[in-house]
Amino acid sequence: MKLNKNLIAVLTACMIALAMALAPRAARAQAAANADPALTAAAQKIFKGIADDDADAVKAMVVKKYAKKVTKDSLRPAQTGPKLTVAFDAASVKVLRATAKDAVVQATMFSPASSEVPKGEASKLDIYMVKEKGQWMADAPNKKDAGDDATMQGGWYHPGSFTFCPNSGLEYLGSHFSNKLNCRATVVCR
Repeated sequence: MKLNKNLIAVLTACMIALAMALAPRAARAQAAANADPALTAAAQKIFKGIADDDADAVKAMVVKKYAKKVTKDSLRPAQTGPKLTVAFDAASVKVLRATAKDAVVQATMFSPASSEVPKGEASKLDIYMVKEKGQWMADAPNKKDAGDDATMQGGWYHPGSFTFCPNSGLEYLGSHFSNKLNCRATVVCR
């Protein structure tokens, strides 16, 4: 009987420790899921503008500082990498991380033209957004804002993706390993 009580006590302690470890992750996921609807709507406008090659629509959703730098050429990846076709899916827009003043959103934007490149590789596009005068706008993340999560001890594989940098166009964030389950990082644009 004493063995059963000890076993129950140990199992209870393990369950409490596990719950405490997973609680912050669940809270972050819930915060992203409950993101501002205006954020999702603004992100969809930018992604649609990029998919349609509409520089004017994208300029309207970029912070004023970088709006002049958005051109039609900056809305496509450089021609040096794998050949990609635009395959925007509006339902794939999701909020990776969000606070009251900034957020990172992601959507499936491209699909490889060749079967030699895995479908998950280089298919996502991330956008760093800030809330400016009550409106969500695309901005260029600095090193702190980018949230680099690559680690030497990491065990989770994060496939490469693109980041829309309003000041320089689409930049590639290479695949990396991290101790974070889901990638929340972007390219450092400035």
